[in-house]
Amino acid sequence: MSYFKTFFIISLFSAVSINTYSQVDSTETEMDDDTDSTEQTVQLNKIAPHKKGVYKTYEEYLNNSPSVEAAFTLTPLQISKNNPLIVEADVDYKEKRPKKIWGVSDGEYVYIRVMRDYFKNHYYRLQCDGPVPYIYLVEKPVFLPMGLGLVVMATVAATSAALPPFVSIQIVKEHTNYNKPILFATNNRIKKYLKAYPDLLNAFENEPKHNKATKIKYLTDYNKRKLGS
Repeated sequence: MSYFKTFFIISLFSAVSINTYSQVDSTETEMDDDTDSTEQTVQLNKIAPHKKGVYKTYEEYLNNSPSVEAAFTLTPLQISKNNPLIVEADVDYKEKRPKKIWGVSDGEYVYIRVMRDYFKNHYYRLQCDGPVPYIYLVEKPVFLPMGLGLVVMATVAATSAALPPFVSIQIVKEHTNYNKPILFATNNRIKKYLKAYPDLLNAFENEPKHNKATKIKYLTDYNKRKLGS
């Protein structure tokens, strides 16, 4: 086998591996209207407290019962120097890393594990509690660490931060899937959930724009109703 043919095969395999988490289906081809993304307000929607620990499955998260008490440190990461929105965290396990990890909780927020970049573990903050939480997935990360003393200040600032165009809304699956735990928050997918509440579905369909801010609002309202908030 020639050198160039071998190189091509390796490159192709790498490309497929990197993008495993974001394989698209027929409901993920919609264009998102983000013409006003610089004016959108992004709210961090925290509904219930969480126990500190490691969730092995989605079900453990849903029941707020982490089954692994692994020792770890968690460093929140803001998108950039000028954008204080925290969407990810560095997680450092002090001892042996658990074999099965759906996500972790620092006792306040939950971060779901998503494998990217040659199967490297990334931990994305759930931006909304509930049975169908969502994350903000940064396609072009320029993360900056936040000192623990500044986390509260950054969280407050994030409530008025704009969601950059390179950040997408990803819905967390309703069951454990370690290889592909998230899906694009398409209009069709959101409507599927809102069918449980006809008034929400009708309001969503009558929105003039189905941009990120609109999707965030209705996904949050859906989760709040599911939790009886």
